[in-house]
Amino acid sequence: MKTVRTICYWLLVCCIPLLIITTNIRLGVSASGVYEYGFDKYHISQVTGIEELELKKVAHHMTGYFTSKIILAQVTVIKDGAEFNLFNERELVHLQDIRGLIQLDYWIQRGTLFLIMLCVIMLLLWLKDSWRIPLKGLFWGSLFTLGLMGALALWAAFGFDQLFLLFHLVSFSNEFWILDPAKDYLIMLFPAEFFYDITLFGFGAVILEALLIGGTAFGILKARSS
Repeated sequence: MKTVRTICYWLLVCCIPLLIITTNIRLGVSASGVYEYGFDKYHISQVTGIEELELKKVAHHMTGYFTSKIILAQVTVIKDGAEFNLFNERELVHLQDIRGLIQLDYWIQRGTLFLIMLCVIMLLLWLKDSWRIPLKGLFWGSLFTLGLMGALALWAAFGFDQLFLLFHLVSFSNEFWILDPAKDYLIMLFPAEFFYDITLFGFGAVILEALLIGGTAFGILKARSS
């Protein structure tokens, strides 16, 4: 029984950062405003020669594709009065790989949420533990998240190129992510600077959420112990 209790507790702790991170990724990729932010900040309309209204259409199409509401990654846009397919075959393969990662993120999010609920139920009902145990798990899980995100945020701030390269080497089994900014629209739409901004913003969001969860758990524990 003690072994089961220990497994449930530490599984709860380890699932907290996974749930927070995967949830933020899910929210980010499904928000077309995130893409439009990058288009505006980095003057993508001028870089590509595609009007802003067409770029908004691209942003909505991308969110629909990544969330599996749209089957095909290809999108037709108008440039200089003529319609054309925005992405070439290399870019389409890479977009398919990205969607695979995003769908994996969704499954991890669902799985960690299920595990957290299962651990809490087992600790409270089956093992008859105090409600303090799950709260302590939330607190230490939040601290674990803060430590992990703090380290990654420092790495991104001072060595983003290396972190970005490592992510691609680990995440993709092919080299279709290596694109030419002079002719491939995918990298024109989303330059490295955009990913730098989004990465730091994402780390900041995760840190704030971990502080909120951990602070709430700590506050409840302190209030009930006094």
